[in-house]
Amino acid sequence: MLIIQTDSSILSIDWFGDFLLSHSRDTIFLPMSVVTFFDDKLIKDRKKFLVNLAKFYAEKSSLYYEQLLKNFLRYKHKPIKIEFKQKIFIKSDVEIYLDAISHKEVRILLKDENPWIISYFYSQLDKFITEYDHRNLFLNASDDRSKSRLDRVLKRKSILFFNIRFTYSKGFLTILFNEFTKNRQNRFNYNRNNSFNSKNYNQDSKLLYHFGILELQYDSTFIEVKTNYRKLAKMYHPDRVHHKNQTIVSLYTKKFQDIQASYQYLKDYLSTQK
Repeated sequence: MLIIQTDSSILSIDWFGDFLLSHSRDTIFLPMSVVTFFDDKLIKDRKKFLVNLAKFYAEKSSLYYEQLLKNFLRYKHKPIKIEFKQKIFIKSDVEIYLDAISHKEVRILLKDENPWIISYFYSQLDKFITEYDHRNLFLNASDDRSKSRLDRVLKRKSILFFNIRFTYSKGFLTILFNEFTKNRQNRFNYNRNNSFNSKNYNQDSKLLYHFGILELQYDSTFIEVKTNYRKLAKMYHPDRVHHKNQTIVSLYTKKFQDIQASYQYLKDYLSTQK
């Protein structure tokens, strides 16, 4: 195994991120390291990566490029472990938008390109991914197994040097889990105002988030907030799905708690605007 010790500065290097993205299927994420395994179909990408790596370390040290490259190429068929070694680090936020396109498909959208986070999602969801690039993944969520795996991934709040912040589309759980939506997906999936592609996204992020949780426009009135709160609290109450599997119960419980928290936040905020 080739072990590379580095700091977080390497996260911003394009060729490093591209290598990780191309090997997403063969990568595992550990607390402060990643391990990429050999895939003979990607041998050209791996050699190119080792060439770039040798140049990178030759520029940062007094070692000769040719000697470094010779040593690195000895490991071209071996696993590569990247260890992050630094005493002090600051985690940056990664904003991720979850959209239930239908009861069978979920879109995971990153606000900004991040091959490390995309690679993590791919490594966890590879059996269900139908399409992906530097910002998007499309997930086949047609059965309980895929939904359960997605639930596990969404519980992860940090990866390496990144904090993960999730925002959900309107009716996310309704579309994914309610049986009667299977033939009426478009009825619930309307005007996703908290999407990163929305013209409203640059408004106050906290307010936008809480209005989005209650499935409301950004500048909704308190009466609208109260009305939607009551409707959604009833719709997502965990008692409605107590007979289903634990994954669904957990998702409904989390959604119910979010609805309550957003209602209280908006109630307090709007009371100060009178």
